[in-house]
Amino acid sequence: MQNPLLAAAVGRVADGSPGHGLVGKAVVDTEGVEIGFVMTEDEKFLTVGEGPIGSIRLGKRFVDRVADRVLLKGTLVEMFTGLNVIDAGGEFVGIVRDTIETEDSWDSILVEDEEGEMVVVVLEDIKTIDEFVELDVTGDELYETSGA
Repeated sequence: MQNPLLAAAVGRVADGSPGHGLVGKAVVDTEGVEIGFVMTEDEKFLTVGEGPIGSIRLGKRFVDRVADRVLLKGTLVEMFTGLNVIDAGGEFVGIVRDTIETEDSWDSILVEDEEGEMVVVVLEDIKTIDEFVELDVTGDELYETSGA
């Protein structure tokens, strides 16, 4: 006979509830492109790091299900295209138009600014992705590093 306490614990670990079993899991989109690994989680966000990025707070609204990895609801480009981008000072930078991946890793996003220019934003400059993309840098710093 199966131990009912063990069965209850297994169910909680697999359900993705805060603090239960997501830390250390790889985070991947529907095409297998890896964002990184879950470092921490709270009610609304996963902090994802260790991959090609420093760390990003990713809104849980993008998570489809949790298995041996955290599986997102779509491809990176499907989920993030059209999101507004704001800088560290809260100023509007532009709109995500594309994502840039290399093989099976995510490298950067392509943002169209208010003048219609395309700016590459590296993952290290992204703080949070949820209802919008929040950067860790100011708009001036972004243009300095992107070469625009």
